[in-house]
Amino acid sequence: MTDQPNPNAPSTSLPPEALNVTPDGSTARAVARSYRQLLIDDLVRAVDHAATGLEVEVPLLRERIAALDAAKRFSPALFSGFTRLADAFRSESPEEILDGLQWLCSLTLPEMLDARFRVGSILEERWEEAFVREIRKPPTGQHREGEVVLHPLLETDLSEVSSIFDDALSLIEEADEGLYGEFSAYVSRVKLFTGQGIAALSSPRVFGALYVRLPSEPVALGPYFIEHLAHETSHLALNALMAHAALLENPEDIHEAPIRPDPRPLYQVLHGTFVLARHIRLFERLAEVVPEAFARDDAFEASRAAYARGRETLAGAARWTAAGAELFNSFEEWAD
Repeated sequence: MTDQPNPNAPSTSLPPEALNVTPDGSTARAVARSYRQLLIDDLVRAVDHAATGLEVEVPLLRERIAALDAAKRFSPALFSGFTRLADAFRSESPEEILDGLQWLCSLTLPEMLDARFRVGSILEERWEEAFVREIRKPPTGQHREGEVVLHPLLETDLSEVSSIFDDALSLIEEADEGLYGEFSAYVSRVKLFTGQGIAALSSPRVFGALYVRLPSEPVALGPYFIEHLAHETSHLALNALMAHAALLENPEDIHEAPIRPDPRPLYQVLHGTFVLARHIRLFERLAEVVPEAFARDDAFEASRAAYARGRETLAGAARWTAAGAELFNSFEEWAD
């Protein structure tokens, strides 16, 4: 899931090596820390705005925000709470703003900082409810096709699935240490579900959480998990960059997409091409580490072709900012 870029993204300094399609763990940790500081700053501004516009004060919430340390990882709950409040401000509804403030007021500091990694069902934590409800809404032409069904797993025994997941993560670490470092920097939850319409998704609205559907058809779960973990981690990585600096001057222009059959906004073309570059890099390396499980087959060649289409679209249609041009240069270098 690729949220629209913020045209007013701050020019917070990024490490020089951050604007690169190649994943790197240490760079991801620095970007993640800066991204958390952006969230702290946004929370302070939101509370100040509520105090000015609605003449309400929340001193205990202010204390908790002041206690946040960007060097420590945050729970997706904090991103979810800020998103709810930001949506309320955009709606200009005093009632919704007060509701959003109340939700944030209900978060304790330990809840805000609960970034312990775990794998479990969707809807095990209360911060997920609004996000899952939004995903279950009827599809739009901009985002997806077909009916979307997300079912929680209730009391399903996930011990075998968790073991396969751990093995998949170990393979990612062995094949691509940079991508594994990004996963470790950005992801604190993997939320599993059954259903249809979406195989996996992530969003800045619940930053740190990946949602992955357990397939109903018989497939090898290890490669399935690897594909979706790499895909969604890459979306989070690009979303974090886009929060710091605008990359495109024409993000909403519609053009051919590398993966989707219908044309998409250019920022989505960028997301798709960015993700494909990393997918190809990872699966090339996996083919060397475990050739019997990760052959360079027709699906792999289709990914290469899709990446080439996306890169060609961006080369011809994108009007880059300085930051975006630097990022795209790494696409060109990588392709060579």
